[in-house]
Amino acid sequence: MLPKKSLWSCAACFCTPIVGLEYGQARLLPSGSIVFPRRFLTTRPIDTPRELKELPTTPSIAQKRAAERLGNIVEQQMRYLRGKDPYKIGQYVEQALRRNAFDEALLLVQKVGRGQQVVVAWNLLIDYQFGKQRIKEAMKLFNDMKKRGQQPNSRTYTVIFRGLSKQTNTKLAVSEAVKQYNSLIKGDRVESNSIHLNAAINVCAKAGDMDALFRIVDTINESSRTPDALTYTTILNALRFSTMDEIKDAEPEKKAESLQKLVSGGKDIWAEVIDKWSDGALKIDEELVCAMGRLLHMALPRDSTNEVLDLLTQTMRIPNLVKTPNSDAHQDEKMRNIAATGSTKPVHATPHAAYAVPGRKTLSLVLTVLASTRQNTAGIKYWNLLVRHYGIEPDNDIWFRLLGLLKVAKASAHASNTLDLIPEQIFNPTHCRIAMEACVRDNINLNVIKNSTVALETMLKKLKIPDVETLRLHLRVALVSHFRYRKMAAADKLDEAKRLYGVQLTEALNRLWGPYQKVHHHYFEVIKPKDKEREASVLEIQNEIVALARQMFSAFNKVVNEKMLPNDDLEEMRLIASKLNRDIQDFFSKHGTSLARTSPVVGESADENGDDKASGQDKQGADFIWDTTKSTEFKQQQELKQSAPAYRRESPRSQETSRRNFRGRNGR
Repeated sequence: MLPKKSLWSCAACFCTPIVGLEYGQARLLPSGSIVFPRRFLTTRPIDTPRELKELPTTPSIAQKRAAERLGNIVEQQMRYLRGKDPYKIGQYVEQALRRNAFDEALLLVQKVGRGQQVVVAWNLLIDYQFGKQRIKEAMKLFNDMKKRGQQPNSRTYTVIFRGLSKQTNTKLAVSEAVKQYNSLIKGDRVESNSIHLNAAINVCAKAGDMDALFRIVDTINESSRTPDALTYTTILNALRFSTMDEIKDAEPEKKAESLQKLVSGGKDIWAEVIDKWSDGALKIDEELVCAMGRLLHMALPRDSTNEVLDLLTQTMRIPNLVKTPNSDAHQDEKMRNIAATGSTKPVHATPHAAYAVPGRKTLSLVLTVLASTRQNTAGIKYWNLLVRHYGIEPDNDIWFRLLGLLKVAKASAHASNTLDLIPEQIFNPTHCRIAMEACVRDNINLNVIKNSTVALETMLKKLKIPDVETLRLHLRVALVSHFRYRKMAAADKLDEAKRLYGVQLTEALNRLWGPYQKVHHHYFEVIKPKDKEREASVLEIQNEIVALARQMFSAFNKVVNEKMLPNDDLEEMRLIASKLNRDIQDFFSKHGTSLARTSPVVGESADENGDDKASGQDKQGADFIWDTTKSTEFKQQQELKQSAPAYRRESPRSQETSRRNFRGRNGR
């Protein structure tokens, strides 16, 4: 007799009835295979799962190993750093950050800081994040620091404000700076001081947010947050830059109104500075004086130079050499070498105030102001006073400003001689170009060729490879310096004038031939570029060299075509011209004519800024090349202009238009 089967003895019998229990409904199903068809899995229709359960993510093996390795490094360092001087811990953190090992430094500081104050290390971490333009991460570190019981000190807030001033996201930086500054002055754990005040003002100034700046200025007091010279310097510079942005695209009336407002506000601030300085409550410095000087120079008319120079007299005891040109400022022996490097001379002082010591920024300001009004003589006097007597050592920027002043003043002799004074370690081709441009502008001067030659010789002496642009400008000086020859032609001495003009051009070509060969050999034979970028750069220079060759060849053709010199005198020049022509043909046969320079020397203006175009009748020749074959027609037009009544004389702009039309008719 077979034993009776029960529900518990058969797996199929047991599983069949309880399949639907999970879904709230159970019923008996026919017994069968343990593998069920799909229709028996549920009795409730469901389209989507009721709940999505996210699988727990686990770090990869590489991440685990990196974390373990980092932990081991930190544990090894903690053996030596735990309980050590916070300064030593800060040194290690600084070294780690130099290696960009931020995670290592952060983990170390977090562990070491459990038993001691390591604010120095936290400050370094915050500063590192600001250096990476991470404002939110830096402030998160600051908050984490406080949560871990590390008390911020005065240096912490200084790091925050200075870090915010370097951020590109200026809007967020200003918002965070104002927030932290207000928190600082309202709190009692850290006392705010003038350093915090200046740093917070600097954040607003760099962002151009004047409203936020003056809200911070309103918190100034006479105890802990007293303003110093840096405070006023930052405010004056912020006013100036804000106004510059405001008037950039403004209408003339709006521009004048903004400048007047700037002058008024600047003078109000300066009156407060002078009052405190006179009472001995404020020490002024060169930065503050120059900030006010630049503000006045920008806002006042160009003929108000004396206000800036009087400012220097008031604060530095530098005499106004424009008002008193005959005064001998070198007689004051107390000021000799007062600005020299390492000078220990005491600063001149009144019973309550010490004068500021002039430096490079003062000299730069003076040269800029005088160049804008073309006061060349006064500029040279100030240079001799500040450099030779006061002992200021000019930097590269000041040398550029001096040469720019001499160029504007058309002082070719001074500009050429100045090149020899520039130290070789900062001497560069741009100095030579500015000096040559001064010679181009001074083409009426009878000695301009001599001055241009001095500049050329100085360049060849100080530079290993001649500058192509300087060579081109030297040729241009020879081409446009024909004022006296035109005078001779007007006096019925045309043949003599043509001969002297031809001699001038051929001598210039002879001087340029040697430097041309040197620079051509260097860039066509010696230099072999290894990559495409370098090859493009060299090709550009080669194009400039060939442009110079074309201009030299054109100048020679001018001498020949206009029959300035007899053919017997041109034999040597013909050999040079043939070599120039061969170089030109070789270059364009290899690279094509698409690289040809499109600005020939004969059509260029003497001054790119247009300063020379309205200079009147006495500057003829600066903007065209004299065609000796058209001298008779030119003479007739000059006589017609001279005979015109005074009340019918043309304006400078009309004169320039007439000269252009005249040149156009004659094909110049």
